[in-house]
Amino acid sequence: MNIGILVIAYNRVESLKRLLYSLNYSHYERNDISLIISIDKGDNREVVAYANSFEWLHGLKKIIMHKENLGLRKHVLLCGSYLEEYDALIVLEDDIFVAPSFFLFAQSAVDYYHSDPKIAGISLYSFSLNYQTNMPFIPEKKDADVYFMSCAQSWGQVWLKNQWKEFMKWYDEHEKDPWNEAKLPKVICNWPKSSWLKYHTRYCIEKEKYFVYPYISYTTNFSDEGTHSKGLNTAYQVPLQQGLLSIFKFVILDNKAVIYDGYFERVGLGYYLNISEDNLCVNFYDEKQINGYRYLLSSRKLPYEVVKSFALSLKPYELNIYYDIFGEDLFLYDTSKKVLKVKDKSTIEGKSKYLWSYRSISVLHISTYNMLKEIVKRWIKCFFKYSS
Repeated sequence: MNIGILVIAYNRVESLKRLLYSLNYSHYERNDISLIISIDKGDNREVVAYANSFEWLHGLKKIIMHKENLGLRKHVLLCGSYLEEYDALIVLEDDIFVAPSFFLFAQSAVDYYHSDPKIAGISLYSFSLNYQTNMPFIPEKKDADVYFMSCAQSWGQVWLKNQWKEFMKWYDEHEKDPWNEAKLPKVICNWPKSSWLKYHTRYCIEKEKYFVYPYISYTTNFSDEGTHSKGLNTAYQVPLQQGLLSIFKFVILDNKAVIYDGYFERVGLGYYLNISEDNLCVNFYDEKQINGYRYLLSSRKLPYEVVKSFALSLKPYELNIYYDIFGEDLFLYDTSKKVLKVKDKSTIEGKSKYLWSYRSISVLHISTYNMLKEIVKRWIKCFFKYSS
C-alpha cells in the first residue's frame, strides 16, 4: 500500500523540530517514503524556515504553505484531500512524538484493515486515561496486538482512503446538525468549534464505526501550548513501544474481539450477564443517559432492584463480571423495578472506585477532600443567608 506521512504545523517551531527528529530516526524498510509538511499561515517564520531546511532521510519531502489562516479544523480536514495520492496517510500534529516502529505498525495495519468498511481509521496512540472522565483506562488484553474503539484519534492516526471519503461525505451532510448530549458524550459536545476530532468521533458513534487501537502506543502527546492546550502537562504522555517490531498480530472486528464504545465502555458484556446487548446500558464511567434500557451496569447506588453485584478488584473492571467476583461495588440493576431511594455514593465519594482507580487513599487525599467539601458547604450557607 502507498502510505504517506503528513505533518500538520502552525506556530510551534520547537514542537515541529522534536517531531521531525523522531520521524527521521524511526525505522523504515525502504527509502521512498513521502513526507508532507502542511503549514497553516501564522506569524512564526521560524516554522517555515525550519521545515524548508529539514533534511528528510527516507524519501521525498513536500512543503505546503497556506496563504491564509485556515484554523485547526479547516486545516486538518483539508489535509484529507492528499489521500488522492495515497492509499493511506499517517497524520501527525506537531506536538506528537513517534516510536521507532510506528511506520512498520501502521503499514501492517493498513494492509490488514484497509478494505474493512467497519474500520474508520487506525490509531497509533494508546489511551491510558479516559479523557471524558480523567479516570484510568485499562483495555482488556487478549491474544492480539490491537483492540477496537468507537472513538476517533488525533494524537497519531492513519486515515484510509475509502473510509475517509465516507467520513467526509457524512461531514458535509451533518456539519450543521445540533449536538445532542443525550446520545453523545458531553465532553465532545462541549469541545470548541475549532475541533475537527469531535466530528470524526461523532461519526464513529452514530455510524457504528471503529478505530483500531494498539495496546502499546506508537505515539505520545506532549500537549504543547496551542489552539486546544493552554500549557504544558503530562496527562496524555504514555509509554512508547521501543525496539524494532515488524511482526504484529491483528484480528477481525467481530464479537470475539475486544471492543469499546465511544464512552470507553466495554461492548459485549450482555453475553456474560445473560442479557441482550440492546437491553443493557454499561455505564461504569457514569457518562451515559440511561433512559430506554431495562438493565443498567453501574458503580453508583441507585433506586432500582439489584439483580447482581460484583467487586471492583480485577482490572479492567469487566474481568470482575467475567469471573463473577462477588462484591458490593458494581451493580446490575433492573430499571423497571424501583425501590426506596438510596443515598447516592457517586464515583467521587465511592471509596471502592477510588481505590480501584488509584490503588490507595492517603491521609492527605482524605483531609484535603473533606476540607474542600466543608469550605464549599459554608460558602453556600453564607451565600443564601446574606442573599435572602
